[in-house]
Amino acid sequence: MFVKRVAAVLSVAGMLLLPAAAAQAAPSDQDAAYLRAAHQSNLAEISGGRLAQQKGQSQQVKDLGARFVADHTKLDAAVRQTASQLGVDLPSAPNEKQQAVAAKYQQTSGEDFDTLFVSTQMDAHMAAMANGQKEIAQGSDAAAKKSARDAAPVIAAHHDLLDDAARALGVPSSIGTGTGGQAAERTVTAPVVALLGLGVLLTAAAAMLLLRRRPAGA
Repeated sequence: MFVKRVAAVLSVAGMLLLPAAAAQAAPSDQDAAYLRAAHQSNLAEISGGRLAQQKGQSQQVKDLGARFVADHTKLDAAVRQTASQLGVDLPSAPNEKQQAVAAKYQQTSGEDFDTLFVSTQMDAHMAAMANGQKEIAQGSDAAAKKSARDAAPVIAAHHDLLDDAARALGVPSSIGTGTGGQAAERTVTAPVVALLGLGVLLTAAAAMLLLRRRPAGA
């Protein structure tokens, strides 16, 4: 009789706890979007890294490829584990843009491959960093946010390595101006110079007017 009462109590307690557990496990749209995008990014980086090891002309690019494969394989294992815990279905392939970049990798070789790989990977890692930052700021699930926080320094380190490779290869660094900042500098400098020149002319004209108006012998 006692055993039956205990079983009944445990059964009721389990029914009460199930809704709370289900609510806790349900990820937000932001968490799910982050995990899917992070997984696709990792798939693209692993695939691209393997190609860099095979097709890269410089040892620096080959080393980058090996680093990307190792690091993104670890990052993706964490993403897949978190997605499994939260019941988030992950895509089986990179997105269309990532696949288009991969197709370009297949079509190039030598120095052209190195240049293309470094420039596109800088953009890809910037996008990955932005995805992680959004999850950290707007995500609700602790495990998904931890995944983003853990990945952040790894992706940032990759971007720094790519920046070094870009300088070594003479690849323009992508900093948001589209021309390495030079066009922006010229755009600002030209009007400033023009205004300074106009100011000098106006000052000279005012001085001449004052001289003409001065009384004779003053």
